Amino acid sequence: MLVGSAILTAPTLTPLALAVLLGAGGTGGGIYGIVVARRIWKLNLDLADRACYVVLPILAYAAIAAAALVGSWAVAWTFDTLAVSLVLILIVGMRNAWDMATFMITRDRE
Repeated sequence: MLVGSAILTAPTLTPLALAVLLGAGGTGGGIYGIVVARRIWKLNLDLADRACYVVLPILAYAAIAAAALVGSWAVAWTFDTLAVSLVLILIVGMRNAWDMATFMITRDRE
């Protein structure tokens, strides 16, 4: 979220450099999401946890990578997609942090 916002505010980036940076970030985030998905999917989690830990982040990073690919000919769609994806990553990250904090507080201390 923060890195994506910093990339978008850099005034000296060319469209090609912007596409490469966003494409690399989206692809890297998607690959990391798949690695996390392989670990998370084995656990006994409910649908909301699976969606917020696995599905939504992968979709958001895939949308960032797709926006980087079509950035040169669909500029309005690209920035709208980037905005929605970055906000989704922010909201899912806050939800996951809250979920982890409540888990740590309410677990049994043995």
